[in-house]
Amino acid sequence: MKTNRQKLTLLIFLLLSLAFASNAMASPKVHLTGPAKEKAQYVGIPFKIGVSASGFSTGWVEVQAPSATHVLPMERKKRNYLEYTPDECGEHTITAIVNTKDSTRIWESSITITVYPVSAQNRASWMVSTALSCVGSTNVEMFVEGSGISINDDWCAVFIGWCSKQVHIPFGAGFQAIFAGVDLSNGAHADAISCDACRATHKARFSATVLDSEDSVQPGDLVFFIWPSKEESQLKAHIGYKQSWHGNASHVGLIVEVWEGGFSFVHGNIRQPHNLFGVALNLSTDEKEGATYADHVVAFARPNYGYQQEP
Repeated sequence: MKTNRQKLTLLIFLLLSLAFASNAMASPKVHLTGPAKEKAQYVGIPFKIGVSASGFSTGWVEVQAPSATHVLPMERKKRNYLEYTPDECGEHTITAIVNTKDSTRIWESSITITVYPVSAQNRASWMVSTALSCVGSTNVEMFVEGSGISINDDWCAVFIGWCSKQVHIPFGAGFQAIFAGVDLSNGAHADAISCDACRATHKARFSATVLDSEDSVQPGDLVFFIWPSKEESQLKAHIGYKQSWHGNASHVGLIVEVWEGGFSFVHGNIRQPHNLFGVALNLSTDEKEGATYADHVVAFARPNYGYQQEP
């Protein structure tokens, strides 16, 4: 038989257990249910932040944007759906916070999402940053995935298209770089193209605007080259390309910096150490086939970064 001391000890244990269980059951709970991380979010376009919570007295959502913190009050109910309109691009950390009345302890749930730009200037800047982050990479499989070409094909144009996909630049902005060759359209009708081979594929991989000689080149612009070693074959395959630019080139890169008399650019399908191919950063003054890269430029073009598209 249990003694009185044992009974008392057991009673105290049961009371403490009940108190602990009661406190545990009363503890607030909170969980962020949205926005969906796999869905791209854009500056200026509102989205819903979903929050499931229980057992709380007060609650709110904090959105830590790159340059400011926004506080959204929550109602005292099990599910809250708060609308938030981002006004800047970059990483946004969303934290739902709840607590009990007069409690210094808080319970929270957080997610981090990327808000993508819609302005032409910001999109061009993100393209440049993305391309620069790839310099030195030889992960060709990643760049050509889903493009319909193999790692043994020319993939300089594919790299430009890959960069645009990483920053969710809409397809209509002018990036259609999914083929091995480099092609560029300035809105010309097929009947106006003198080259038979180009006329058949006038729906170009890049529907960007070719810059005039008096236009200033900017970071985010495309630079097109024709190598002397390929000029003869180009002339045979694309008759008249020198007299009327219709988009034929040997190579393409993305301009990342411009200064008086020169520029730097990032481009793919470039030989790297150990006989590998990858992404490189070059200056317009660097040597290429007995001259400089600048000597082989045939055109600069500007994608329509400002193209708007509902996500």
